[in-house]
Amino acid sequence: MALVPGAGANKDIVNYKQHESCKTCAHFYLQSSSCDIVDGNISADASCNRWELVDRRNEGKDGEFYKEQYNKKKG
Repeated sequence: MALVPGAGANKDIVNYKQHESCKTCAHFYLQSSSCDIVDGNISADASCNRWELVDRRNEGKDGEFYKEQYNKKKG
């Protein structure tokens, strides 16, 4: 991969986060385009400062497991 010359702002200054988007966030629900934290319709390609990595250990669980997790978050 070649180095790309700088175009201006440092990545730290603009809060650049590779691979962080709502579709990979623990708070995002793809089917309803909604979020546990942010109101309104949420774009899967967006991101915010509350982003948390999805816990992949929960994959393959049944619907009751996810309902319990959702209720815990609503709390």
